[in-house]
Amino acid sequence: MKSVRWRLFAPLFVVILLAAGPRVTLAQAEVIDLPQNVDASRRRDVPMTFHLPKQREPQPLVLVSHGGSGSRHSMYALAAEMAEHGYVVVCLEHVTSNTDDVRRRMRTGGIGYRQALIACGEDKVPRKQRPLDVRFAIDQAERLNRDDARFRGRIDLSRIAIVGHSYGAYTAMVCSGVKPVGIRGDLTEPRIQLAIALSPISGNGNFFDKDGFSEVTIPFVGISGTRDIAGDGHRDFFRLMPDGDKHLLWLHDATHFSFSDPTGGPRRLLRPDTDVTHALQVIVPAILDCYLRKDTTLDQSTRDALVKESLGGKVRKIEWDTK
Repeated sequence: MKSVRWRLFAPLFVVILLAAGPRVTLAQAEVIDLPQNVDASRRRDVPMTFHLPKQREPQPLVLVSHGGSGSRHSMYALAAEMAEHGYVVVCLEHVTSNTDDVRRRMRTGGIGYRQALIACGEDKVPRKQRPLDVRFAIDQAERLNRDDARFRGRIDLSRIAIVGHSYGAYTAMVCSGVKPVGIRGDLTEPRIQLAIALSPISGNGNFFDKDGFSEVTIPFVGISGTRDIAGDGHRDFFRLMPDGDKHLLWLHDATHFSFSDPTGGPRRLLRPDTDVTHALQVIVPAILDCYLRKDTTLDQSTRDALVKESLGGKVRKIEWDTK
């Protein structure tokens, strides 16, 4: 029974990050870490790291949501690349499902890592609070854009996207209009115009059921792989969401943990999947350019060119379906 429960919840989590390694200098103007941002209405801290582009004029905002047991640095490599392409990127940390929270569950419950991850996944608190963290982060970006000299006038809040992996994919899906099971209230974030979910969550009735996808009207991109943990369940969104600017990318040989790479930040993985990281660094900015800047299209020839540029190493083939 325990192994079944682990398989059920495992798609939501990333491995614990290892000790800090050497920093890699990446082409972005500045990284500003804000570890304390208290949402007084919830008495909840929402740590954030901003990756700022070199441009000083207003640029679109991209929110990044980490997987379970991760941190605001879990997707550093992709965040830095998006900033290099001219986006203001803010990486959130969800304190009731981050590294520290899982370690707390291990310590107070006298349980192992896997059991702590399961407990985190079963907990309804992070399921509701994560989308509210996103809402607060956009409000905070508005304040910083108005009042803080480091950010003033640099964020275009009329163009916003969210990128999330695993439990962060759940977060992006809820913010885009997918209705979670057992959570009251509307958690859709109407200011978000594009959602990109890495390892999107299935509609098997645990976090979402098959009826919860029908109201997603914004462009939505799901990216998974042939070795991702939930198998074809990661395709459910594509079947269940209404037509119109929906994309499914399927990377052959990519695993669940391929989609999270903290390289360049204060923490590191022992063996990050740099081949998948490269593919994401090619494809994700192009998708942002299409939907936030309107300066390109994702027609068949463009998609084919992006796939060709993304291939290499273990990434032997990428299927890209649209509807």
